[in-house]
Amino acid sequence: MNSKCVQVGRVIRTNCYIITDDSDPEKPFSALIDPGDDFEEIDEAVAETVGKDPDYIILTHGHFDHIGALAPLHDRYPSAKIAVGAHENMDPERILSDAKDVLGSFFKFTGLAIYGGTVPRPDILLHDGDRIGPFTVLHTPGHTEGSICLLGTKDKVLFSGDTLFRHSYGRTDLPGGSDMKIAASLKRLLHLDPETTVYPGHEEPTLIGDERDYFRFQLDWEG
Repeated sequence: MNSKCVQVGRVIRTNCYIITDDSDPEKPFSALIDPGDDFEEIDEAVAETVGKDPDYIILTHGHFDHIGALAPLHDRYPSAKIAVGAHENMDPERILSDAKDVLGSFFKFTGLAIYGGTVPRPDILLHDGDRIGPFTVLHTPGHTEGSICLLGTKDKVLFSGDTLFRHSYGRTDLPGGSDMKIAASLKRLLHLDPETTVYPGHEEPTLIGDERDYFRFQLDWEG
């Protein structure tokens, strides 16, 4: 598996990942994860790394800073299937409301103007344990009700969206957030192979083993 990270968004820098996997020559796989903004930059990176329409556009959750370029990319890659957690609320009004709560006066600078409040309908609803390409889907509510992580056990990688960051985790004070649920989701992730590299929705990568040590006392976690 190969991955390329493109940081997008002028106000909230979001990690958009471009994934290619040719381990099965009969079923090559490519996907975008969390296209938060900057359509042109993502499109250029896809042309360089994939060279064709990606198979999927996967959303770890539906917050505005993870879907800002979704509509134009869907127009650009009409064959790419949009996949999102089955429990995620993708209602445009909720997304706009969340953006206003997060950014306040900075709202006008986000990528929301790109799609004008119209969010393409998902083609695939992902449930816990589903497989999509090389990934197993983990339903990890807490940041949002339908948040998911993508676990590649063979390559020991986890694309965690806003569920888990390096020494931190996603906010829980927006609609669908829950302190109790994110604590349970974090404990679940901490039981993964400690050598698993975590690629979060923001900031730099980390290792599950490092996060075990960090969260041991915060979560009263024992592994």
